[in-house]
Amino acid sequence: MKITVRNRQMKNAQIFMTALMLGAAITPYGAAEESQDLNQVFTPESFSTYAPLNARDMVERIPGFRLDNRRSNDAARGLGQATENVLINGQRTNSKSSSAADILERIPASTVERIELLDGASLDIPGLSGLVVNVVAKPQGVTGTWSYRPSFRPEIKPFYNGGDISVSGQRGNLGWSLNFESSPRGITGTGTESVYDAASSLIERRDIEQTNLFPEYGASIGARWTPSSGLIANLNLDLENSRRNSSEISKRMPVSGPTERRDVNRNDETDAAEISTDIEFGLGPGRLKLIGVYADRESPFTSTLALSDELGEQLQSQFFRQVTDETETIFRTEYNLSGLGGSWETSLEHAQNKLDSDARLLEAANGTELALTDIGDQRVSVEETRTEAFVTHSRELSDALSVQISIGTEVSELTSSGATGQTRSFVRPKGGLTMNWRATPRTTINARIDRQIGQLDFFDFVSQIDLEDGDDQAGNSNIVPEQSWRGEIEIERSFGAWGAGTLLVFTEHLEDIVDQIPIGTGEGPGNIESGRRHGVELEGTLDFGPIGLSGAQLTYSATFQDSQIDDPLTGESRTINGDDPIDIDLELRHDIDGTALAWGGEFSPRQSADRVRLNSIRTSRDLPGRYRAFIEHKDVWGMTARAEIVQPLGNVEKETRQIFSPDRTGALIETERSRIEENSIFILELSGKF
Repeated sequence: MKITVRNRQMKNAQIFMTALMLGAAITPYGAAEESQDLNQVFTPESFSTYAPLNARDMVERIPGFRLDNRRSNDAARGLGQATENVLINGQRTNSKSSSAADILERIPASTVERIELLDGASLDIPGLSGLVVNVVAKPQGVTGTWSYRPSFRPEIKPFYNGGDISVSGQRGNLGWSLNFESSPRGITGTGTESVYDAASSLIERRDIEQTNLFPEYGASIGARWTPSSGLIANLNLDLENSRRNSSEISKRMPVSGPTERRDVNRNDETDAAEISTDIEFGLGPGRLKLIGVYADRESPFTSTLALSDELGEQLQSQFFRQVTDETETIFRTEYNLSGLGGSWETSLEHAQNKLDSDARLLEAANGTELALTDIGDQRVSVEETRTEAFVTHSRELSDALSVQISIGTEVSELTSSGATGQTRSFVRPKGGLTMNWRATPRTTINARIDRQIGQLDFFDFVSQIDLEDGDDQAGNSNIVPEQSWRGEIEIERSFGAWGAGTLLVFTEHLEDIVDQIPIGTGEGPGNIESGRRHGVELEGTLDFGPIGLSGAQLTYSATFQDSQIDDPLTGESRTINGDDPIDIDLELRHDIDGTALAWGGEFSPRQSADRVRLNSIRTSRDLPGRYRAFIEHKDVWGMTARAEIVQPLGNVEKETRQIFSPDRTGALIETERSRIEENSIFILELSGKF
């Protein structure tokens, strides 16, 4: 029954998306017939209304364009082909730790000469399709931007250390940049949880207090050398420290039995460093580019649980600590040349990923001392070495039609230690075909089909202990990367003065999907033979100038998708864990004409997918969803002042967890229903440039 409902939601979503796109297309055609090419060039004057501080402020105001962080380099397998829809001075970003959005924030607006909106498939850059921006920035002298962001939340001390500073400069052929950022964040919530037995009778009530603190700090240094010989060299260093400190206190009051108090604390810290470099120069009839990346990420994690009675006497104590160290090393070469009616790129990439994990679990009961508990694979090491080779050919078949073909192969060796450690080798084909058709000056249609290999999460090889809910994960040394055939059709449409929009329809045939499977007497991540995923994505910009609201703009994006696999326990069809069926983001900004004032807000409703385990199903909902509102003045003694409130009316997280025995093929024995009310967050921001 659940699958039937989900499919009906999917069909309704597709109908809604199609109707919205058609409605938007029909209205502008009738309102204005002037031609507006999708390929455009924006100068700094194009964004003067918004008083931008950096390149990201400018890019986010381009009609119909939206930064695509869903396909960021951090989640990619190695560097591979280009994934993000941003170029800097005609080049893709090679950093694994910094997204294109992060890099754009480090480019002062005063250094931007122009921003080009282009069709990715026409750029002869393997992997790119759809709308792409090329930010052309050339620092002169020393320029910079800064911001200061204190924030205030109930039940937490104010954060006075939020902000960032970016400085860039140019001296002759050498350019450089520095960036420092501090992002302290946190949220509190209170609520209740009710527990019911198989007959839906209340058996326990719980009062809950939650506190989550997750500060992040980062720094980056970049250098770019562009001598007159045509050589281009880049060197970047990124440093990051992030922490997540979470605590939950629950007072547990059974219908029959003594009251208990449970304290759960989680501390997760990450120290990461990445250095990347590339050099490009002419060689023979083409250009050769050499790229190197090294990243190291150390993550100590601790979790504690304390259960006590009404008098404060200990009933149970648990302490879990896990320290992991991840490294990634990448060497890549690319050679580009023109000939035989088009452009050619050959690439060769060698990468090595490694994870070392050391875990300990200590337990005690009824006042005894903590003692070490055997968890099987306390020390685990995983290493993957892989090499891929690609040949990509791009050519124009006519003035309106271009095509790009990529053919490649990946060879990898995967080694894991521990109780079930082993070494395995694989050879996998990769590649794809992209076609770009300029149907009219205002409409472009892209079609794409490609073979993709997913990135492994090495934590899937390592056992995880969950002290809060008991959802332990067994490590799996037999896991392999997901593979898929993906096909998509994308329609890009300019609506003239009304804005622009993009509609994408996609389908994926999946192999070796990573999801929950039985492992020994427990469960954990493993591969399911096959599955599918399909959906529609819509994103764009609606300008309200034609109806008299000059400076008002609605940016929207929405994803509706459905996925199905055969459940490894029941054999029935269900959604892939983590595949949220509905994800919408609406952002309104109005720069009031003739003033320095702006106001707006953002609303992001989402329908989360059920999280399915062998003996439980967890359903979560945010009501009404994530939202925020702001007011801004762009000239306060030469600075920009902004006041923002996140969730001004609060937000409610509802969650239902059904527990079955011995597993989901058995009877429902318990249901937990929780309701947590999250408090509002108030943020002040002052920003400027120098």
